[in-house]
Amino acid sequence: MRTITWRQVAALRMRRQHLLEPAPASGMVDVVRDLVAVQAQVMSLAELAIRARVAGIERDDVRAALWDKRTLVKTWAMRGTLHLVPADELPELVRGLGTRLNWLTDQWLRYFEVTREEMIALQDAIGEILTAEPMTRNELAEALAAKLGDPAFADRVTSSWGTFLKPAASSGRLIFGPDRGRNVTFVHPAAWLGVAMPAQADEGIDPVIVRHLRTSPGGSKQELARWWGVSTAKLNGALRRLAGTIEQVDIEGTKAYLHADDVDEVAALKPLPASTIRLLGGFDSYTLSLQKEAEPLIPLARRPLVSRQAGWISAVMLSGGAVAGTWTHELKPRTTRIELTPWRRVTKAERATIALEAETIGAFLAPGVPVELLIGDPA
Repeated sequence: MRTITWRQVAALRMRRQHLLEPAPASGMVDVVRDLVAVQAQVMSLAELAIRARVAGIERDDVRAALWDKRTLVKTWAMRGTLHLVPADELPELVRGLGTRLNWLTDQWLRYFEVTREEMIALQDAIGEILTAEPMTRNELAEALAAKLGDPAFADRVTSSWGTFLKPAASSGRLIFGPDRGRNVTFVHPAAWLGVAMPAQADEGIDPVIVRHLRTSPGGSKQELARWWGVSTAKLNGALRRLAGTIEQVDIEGTKAYLHADDVDEVAALKPLPASTIRLLGGFDSYTLSLQKEAEPLIPLARRPLVSRQAGWISAVMLSGGAVAGTWTHELKPRTTRIELTPWRRVTKAERATIALEAETIGAFLAPGVPVELLIGDPA
């Protein structure tokens, strides 16, 4: 078993995630494809994650890809959380999400006081009702009430948590449509994209794991299970089938996986210099991939500053691929305020890099509005 370091892993992750050399604006969808998906619980933060990796784009470019060009889609995916996904990759993702059928377990059904038959009927009805014409939650609930003959049960889909809608998304019956005022809408992915959704299969997760490990190398079995949102036992079959395609390595005492083609490359990499500074927004793909074993990249004592209450993931400053501080932003009428709390002293040269990063972030979030940067004392 080959032995590598977390700093070497960080160097490869930074390169593969386009954080060392941003892609051109024409490659925006390809960047999302490389990441497999971009978490989108907060849409502005998903846009920031893409901006960090793609040069010269505006927020409207992401929205145009979603609602006009339809080259990106918004859906509930891994971990049951909202993500942006390349439209042409959605069928592969749906095929793999068959491993996440937790909504059919006895425990889930008892907790939500619903029967297996009712859930299956609900999902089938959602697939039959949705078309390429966007429907709000309330409109969908009304249509379901009429079709199922049970208004009280159908009304459950109006919950903002999407508990009863997520299974429909996982099985390729539902994705998000463009907002209608303050209301979200839903469409059927096959009708919206003109592409059939495949049947689900356990082995459908295999290509998704492979693509994830190319961009986030060094995931342990436990980390891969957390990323996908399943028990480690659910991955046993995939890891057996992928033997030869992926390879287990030792990362400072942690058994983890790389694509077999990447082992020699990462072993030859030198750690990035501390002066390699990037500011990443909240819920960024890079930060989300920093598992607990990666102590050199985010110390356990500092982790609560990043992985906060209610599942919130802070915006961070990276130094050489390691988290070295957190930051916040506030959009005001006359200024965009960015406040950085570093975990160490920053040099004059690093301050200049941080200022440039802050300017580009501010120009993306609020074009034409001056940026006010505040760098606090080391925490």
